[in-house]
Amino acid sequence: MSALLALRNHFGSGRLVMLQLFSSAGLGMVYPYINLYLTEIEFSGALIGTLASIGAILTLALTPLLNQIADRLMLHRRLLMLYFGGFALASLVFAMSQSHLLVIIAVLLFRVTTGPSMTLGAQLTLTLLLRSGKTIFGQMRSFSALGFAFASALAGPIFALGGYALTFTVGAILSLVSVQLSTIFPAKPKEKAKTAAGPKQPRNRGIYVLAASQFFVAMCTHNAFAFLFIHMSQNLGVTIAHIGLWAALLAVVEFPFYFLTDALLPRVRLRVTYAFGVVGIALTTLGIGIVPNLPLLLLLFVCRGLSWPAYQLSCYRLMNEISHPRNVATNQAIVQVTMPGIALLLTGSLYGYTYDQLGAGAFFAFCALAGALGAVIALVGFRLADARRTVEQAR
Repeated sequence: MSALLALRNHFGSGRLVMLQLFSSAGLGMVYPYINLYLTEIEFSGALIGTLASIGAILTLALTPLLNQIADRLMLHRRLLMLYFGGFALASLVFAMSQSHLLVIIAVLLFRVTTGPSMTLGAQLTLTLLLRSGKTIFGQMRSFSALGFAFASALAGPIFALGGYALTFTVGAILSLVSVQLSTIFPAKPKEKAKTAAGPKQPRNRGIYVLAASQFFVAMCTHNAFAFLFIHMSQNLGVTIAHIGLWAALLAVVEFPFYFLTDALLPRVRLRVTYAFGVVGIALTTLGIGIVPNLPLLLLLFVCRGLSWPAYQLSCYRLMNEISHPRNVATNQAIVQVTMPGIALLLTGSLYGYTYDQLGAGAFFAFCALAGALGAVIALVGFRLADARRTVEQAR
C-alpha cells in the first residue's frame, strides 16, 4: 500500500498510471497476434499490406475530421473513449469470427483506432502533466511499455489456454477498462484558449522537416513491425504460443530507457536525440532480417529498447517545442498519424509484395533504408531551416 501511495504522490494520479498500463496492455495482448491470425485464415502478405494501405486511407480521412469536431466542441476525452471502444469491438470480431469480410472490417477498424488513440492519449497525458508542472512524460510513457510487455507475456499462456479467441477477448476487456480510466482527463477544459491578438504567425519550417522525416521513419517502423512476428514465426522458429513472450521482451527493454530519457532530453538537442533514435531503429531493423538465431535477435531487441524511447519522446517533445500552442495538437496529428498514414498508403502493398517475393532479408533492408533517409532529412532539413531563419533575421 505504501508503494502505491508513493507512486501516486510522485506521478500525481495513480489512475493516470493505470491508464498507461491498461491501454497499452490491450494493444500488447492483441497486436502481436493479428497478422498471425490473418495468415492462419489464409490472408496473403500482399493482402495484409493492402489492408494496411486501405486502413491508412481511412485514417487519413477520418482522423482530421474527428479531431476537428473534438477541437470545436472540446470533446477530446470522448474521442479517446470512442477509439478505445472501437479497438475493443475489432478485437471481439477477431475473437468470434473467421469470416473474411467481417475480419477485413475489423482490421480496418483496428487500423483507424490504434494510431489515433495512441497519439491522442499521449498528447492528453503530456498536456495534463504540463498543467500540473511535471516534466515526467518519459517516465509516464514507461508504464505504457510496461503494460505492453506484461500483456504480451501473459498472451502466450492465454493463447495456449484458449487460442486466438480467448487472446482477443482479453484484449477487448483491457480496452474497455481503458474507456473507464480515460475519465482521468477533464470532460472539457474550464475555458477554451483564446486566440492571441496580432497577425497570424507563420508555421515553423521545422514542422515540415519533421513531417517529411516522419514519412520515411514510419515507412520503416510500421512496415517492419507489421511483419516482425510473421518473420519470427516463419523463419526463426518461434512458436505462436511464444510470440507473446517475445513481444513482451521487445517492450520490457524499453522501460528503463523511457525512465531515463527524461533526464537526457534537457542535456541534448532534441533533433540530435531524434536522429540518434531513428538511426538506432534503422540499424536494428536491418539486423532483424540478417540474424540467424534468437539470442542475436534478443540482443537487437535490447539495442532497439535504447533507440525507440529516444526517438518517440524526442519526436513528441520536438513538435511541442516548435509548434505554436494553438496548433500543437494538429501538428502532433500530422507527424504521428497523417504522415505514417500516407507512408502506409503508398508503400504497404509494395512492402508486403517485397516480403512475399524477395524474403525477409530484403524486406527489412528496405525498411532500414527508409529509416536512414528519415534521419538524414531531419539533420539536414533542420540545419537548412536554421540557416534560412538566420538569413531572414539578418535582413
